[in-house]
Amino acid sequence: MAKIINETNIQFKSTLSNRRATKRIVIHHAASSFTTTWQDIQRWHLERGWAGIGYHYVIHADGSIYRGRPEDKAGAHAYQDEKHEANSDGIGICLVGNFMLTQPTTPQLDSLVELVKDIWTRYPDIPVVGHREVMATSCPGDRFPWAELRLRLEVGKKVAEQWKLDIIERAKKAGLITEDHDPDEPATKWFVLAVFLNHMGKK
Repeated sequence: MAKIINETNIQFKSTLSNRRATKRIVIHHAASSFTTTWQDIQRWHLERGWAGIGYHYVIHADGSIYRGRPEDKAGAHAYQDEKHEANSDGIGICLVGNFMLTQPTTPQLDSLVELVKDIWTRYPDIPVVGHREVMATSCPGDRFPWAELRLRLEVGKKVAEQWKLDIIERAKKAGLITEDHDPDEPATKWFVLAVFLNHMGKK
């Protein structure tokens, strides 16, 4: 579960469209100082003539997470045309700071890991990409710690999966199943009946 997401209750200047698909999480930096706030970004985006803040989430330097656009709405955080669709199929997360010059703060990276894992509970295993991977830009900066982020997310996935494997092993030891199974594979009727009959046979 992610840290508390602070609700901003932003009033957008026009109706936001629903995101037509959810295929990726796009990471940004604000290319700003660490003192930047979501209110600053909201103001900048309004000055561009947008409906309001283009990101779905903003993470401040202290690690606090603020909601921008509702998660199910299309974003305005990446260039959009026939070949670039990250606004309509991606969830945009912006960390304040300039990662061409420095790395995110430890609290920011901690919160980003938790937030991605939380989003994955609704959109399992969608890839996490940088803004520069969906359009020509330096964002989120050359010093963004991709290796650390991916390692922490992968470790988290392995830990999350271990409890499922433990259940499979316990079921084998209890005689409910006779071989290893993919814990995420849907159970067929025959399989459920087989487990039940194995259970009855142990009584």
